[in-house]
Amino acid sequence: MILSDINKLAVILMRQALLIILFLFSLNISGQKLTEKVGEIEVQLIGHLFKQNSDGKLTKRKSNNRNRPFLKMYFDSTGNLMKSVSFGKHHNTDLKLTDKINIFEYENGKLSKSIEYESDYQKNIYPSWKTKYIYNKKSELVEESTYYYEKDSLFFKTTFEYDLNSNKVKSIFNPTYYYHREFDSINRISSLKQIYDSKLRWDWNYKYSNNQRIGIFQTYYNDGRNYSKKEIQTYNSQGLLIETEEIYVSEKGINEKTKIFYYNNGLIKRIEHFKSYNSQDEYEMISYSEIKIKSKIKIDSKSVERINKQINIE
Repeated sequence: MILSDINKLAVILMRQALLIILFLFSLNISGQKLTEKVGEIEVQLIGHLFKQNSDGKLTKRKSNNRNRPFLKMYFDSTGNLMKSVSFGKHHNTDLKLTDKINIFEYENGKLSKSIEYESDYQKNIYPSWKTKYIYNKKSELVEESTYYYEKDSLFFKTTFEYDLNSNKVKSIFNPTYYYHREFDSINRISSLKQIYDSKLRWDWNYKYSNNQRIGIFQTYYNDGRNYSKKEIQTYNSQGLLIETEEIYVSEKGINEKTKIFYYNNGLIKRIEHFKSYNSQDEYEMISYSEIKIKSKIKIDSKSVERINKQINIE
């Protein structure tokens, strides 16, 4: 009798194990399909970090000698992002390991839905979040809602408000927490404020001079510290951003500079990151990213603009 019960239990456990294996296998197969190429334009971001020696000083040795991308993005012929695939996870930075996959859907040229998939450390991929986008009659995005994928319950919602010139003046996370923007007479941003618990927490104020935008950052935490810093953005004759520099004004901090280079058609080609640990030190390049483009078509200027917006220069 006991032997019979043991045999029955063994059969049940074997069936459960088989179901789990089949389930994980199906996820893995699905994940393989999710990583397939789509669209007409593929953009790869390939990053390199300069390594430090035993004294903590930068050397000329760099990471990622195999030139593996940390991000792949796929666009349609109009420059709409259809899919992004990132590589390397928080506790395992191996760029052969898929991290997240985002799938984007469009209606009438407007982003309508996106799904974010995550992977575990065994290469199995599963959906985690889905986001829906709602527009007004002027085709302005007015609501972005993210849901738990399986529960279909709301995780987070952001609503947006615009002025008569379609400038986004508010990003509202809840009634007492939002970003407020102001614009000048030619629709350039002049200030950005964070309101939290109905109180001003920090702001950026911007001025423009020739080919530069100069911003001053100030906090209002009432903690006795001054986090003020200056941001200088420099543009070329075509209006493309070529350099961003952030300098701490009062307290000591790590100053940062980013340089951006472009292909002849205006697509971002290379991004270089520099740091300086005080105002007396020169900047040192700590990392850079190269952007590789594979396209089945000639990329027009509107698509170039859309693709560049998806490339994070920070």
